[in-house]
Amino acid sequence: MNYDVKYYKYNTKQFSFEKIVAELFKVNKLSNVHKLVSNVSEELFSNSNDDSTKLHSIFYNKLNNNWPEFIEMYREFIKDIVMDIYDVDTIVYQSKPTFRVQLPNNIAVGGNQNDLVGKYGWHKDSDSEYNHPLTEKNFIVPLTNSRDTASVYIETYPRSNKFKPAKMNVGEFFNFCGAECIHGNKPNQTGKSRVSFDFRVILKKDYDELLVKQSKLTNKKFIIGEYYSLLER
Repeated sequence: MNYDVKYYKYNTKQFSFEKIVAELFKVNKLSNVHKLVSNVSEELFSNSNDDSTKLHSIFYNKLNNNWPEFIEMYREFIKDIVMDIYDVDTIVYQSKPTFRVQLPNNIAVGGNQNDLVGKYGWHKDSDSEYNHPLTEKNFIVPLTNSRDTASVYIETYPRSNKFKPAKMNVGEFFNFCGAECIHGNKPNQTGKSRVSFDFRVILKKDYDELLVKQSKLTNKKFIIGEYYSLLER
């Protein structure tokens, strides 16, 4: 199996994710979005509070209530871009994407603060803490440029213990085997925020409800109608 991280480009005018998210937060640059957040703990986020900032609340409140502009664009992105990558007409995809913010001096995905090894949140999605199926494929779409410590570090292949940062600009995205390769952040020393969203897909031929698991974070089953939706064209 090929575990290489694969990079792609997309048309930011057709898929203006950065623009509509910046409008949501009422900022000119998403890399400055941390200026909207006050009273943030100086401690690194843990897995219990890494999605509890004001920014996460604003994003998910909009996403879960009435944001057809983003949801329709997200679906079109999967249909026009992701399905073309795999040359398929049907795909199982994460119904609602996951929003990430890596504030200055912090990480985007927290770990167990009682575990010195895990405090940076480095993990595989198939770890018992997350419980994702091995057949998933991860996609990350940056809404700010991703550089140095404001990036995601990904294991080059399973159990290699060798990592490379994903360096990208807005208008690029990448996919990788997040269920099998360890990935995570280092504390962000760039002075700017890193903003992105990510999602997971499963090829229809690899989807099997008989092997279903349940997300330990959302309590949703990894099945169509809960964590996933089915998209056809």
